[in-house]
Amino acid sequence: MTDAPLISVVSPVYGCTDCLESLVDAIRAAFDGTGITWEAVLVDDRGPDAPWPLICELARLDDRVRGIRLARNHGQHLAIWAGLGAARGQWVAVIDCDLQDDPATIPVLLDRARAEPDTQAVVVDRGTWRDSRFRRLASRGFYRLIDLLGGVNLNNNIGNFGLYSRRMVDVLLQYREQEVFLPVMVAQTGLKRTFHSVDRSGRAAGESSYNLLRLLRLAVAIVVRFSDRPLKLSVIAGLLFSTFSALMSLVILVAWAIGAFTVPGWTSIVLSVWFLSGLILAVLGVHGFYLGRVFAEVQRRPRILVDCETGDAEGQRP
Repeated sequence: MTDAPLISVVSPVYGCTDCLESLVDAIRAAFDGTGITWEAVLVDDRGPDAPWPLICELARLDDRVRGIRLARNHGQHLAIWAGLGAARGQWVAVIDCDLQDDPATIPVLLDRARAEPDTQAVVVDRGTWRDSRFRRLASRGFYRLIDLLGGVNLNNNIGNFGLYSRRMVDVLLQYREQEVFLPVMVAQTGLKRTFHSVDRSGRAAGESSYNLLRLLRLAVAIVVRFSDRPLKLSVIAGLLFSTFSALMSLVILVAWAIGAFTVPGWTSIVLSVWFLSGLILAVLGVHGFYLGRVFAEVQRRPRILVDCETGDAEGQRP
């Protein structure tokens, strides 16, 4: 395709090789008969099921399909950023490869964007989920933690699925941080967003790579990356404990003066020392997270390493 398509569909691929053909077929069916020119950008995030040979084959069969292979596993959001950087469309749709989100929704999102002036993103509210109750609760807890500690208020029913204008994508690509998270960064651009509700289906293949521990680690990374609220909370906690200690000192002094103490307390002293020591270590740990993030940023290492793309001589070899 010599001309830029109207829509680029970016999909990070990890652990869902079995549904890639179905994904491409669904994208093709979504645009058939609409007159919309499109391309699909499949980003191989070095999944354990080795999807690259299949991506190359899909690209060979349809030149509207393009593949990007990362040099190592970078994680879902950096894989999305690699796709955004390669996308040529006037609009860019981001969709997971597991078919929980239906590609047939993308033309509807385009109509919604065109109907509302100045809209730069149509983000999908995921409606009713078909995931397990634990998975839904973990996701809600993830967004609540971001809201509480990070001060970033997001609709806890949104994800990456949505349609983003070329202007929005160009602004997102200007962010140079090592840690990226699409929903937060879209909100922080300040550009106009619209929400469109669509119920979510079950996964066509594979399992979610986000277990409870990974969700917690991602939430901590987002909080540290996008907010200094934990540092402020540590200062507030220190002031509160200092005030409490001063008041208790007065109470103990008065009690001593009136002879209320007959035997000095040992247990209370030891417990206080242990508790305050734990609090100090926790606060130092919070500061350590921020220092670690600063260390990662000042190294200025390449954020995304691309191994090859379909169409390259190297990329076409399985």
